[in-house]
Amino acid sequence: MSLSSPGVHLFYHSRWQETRVLDELCWGLEEQGVPCRTVCCDEHDCALVLSKLAAKSSTLRVGLGLNASGDIALTHAQLPEDRALVRGHTRAGAAQLRALGANAGQLVKVVPFSEIK
Repeated sequence: MSLSSPGVHLFYHSRWQETRVLDELCWGLEEQGVPCRTVCCDEHDCALVLSKLAAKSSTLRVGLGLNASGDIALTHAQLPEDRALVRGHTRAGAAQLRALGANAGQLVKVVPFSEIK
């Protein structure tokens, strides 16, 4: 039994430690009223694998993964191992990163996703 507070987990490569990228993703979740727990994880460098690990460790079953090259994946623990709900990249800019974080929160709240432009 997990005693950690519920939240979406974001597993990321150490390259992104203390960057605006992490901030924007977390702020998007915060805007939805959903807590975010960030975890540095250098054992894997696939955004999908990181997001799956994050989702499986989250009591909300939703996870984000950010690899060293800037690929981002959003998934749910019940999806197949080879499938992400949404993919993005750090090059997309702050607004898109925040929207991706917001979409993770909207997945938890079971509301339609925001459009990522």
